[in-house]
Amino acid sequence: MTSDHRLTIALGGIGIALTLVAIGWWWLIFGIVVDSGTITYAQAATCLAGTTDLCALAQALCTANHWLGLRAYAPEVFWAGSALLIATLAQLTIRPGLGRGEQP
Repeated sequence: MTSDHRLTIALGGIGIALTLVAIGWWWLIFGIVVDSGTITYAQAATCLAGTTDLCALAQALCTANHWLGLRAYAPEVFWAGSALLIATLAQLTIRPGLGRGEQP
């Protein structure tokens, strides 16, 4: 296994972990607001990747009655995870042998 292959796998793993953390964090904040009927799932979905006035309002309405007590969501975590996943896919596409353990 080459160091390039290990780096590619590490970037992919970190990207997946960050993306899953972002989705869980988003659900923790916006799930409460959606359950209260303030906004719909479709409206809250836009908040996963960006911040709008509706997202800011929904976060302000979050009652934070969950075990972590978080009241705000940062879409930058989602974008960081997505960027790492894209970098991993690009690396595997440009050098396709890396994904199968072949030597470069």
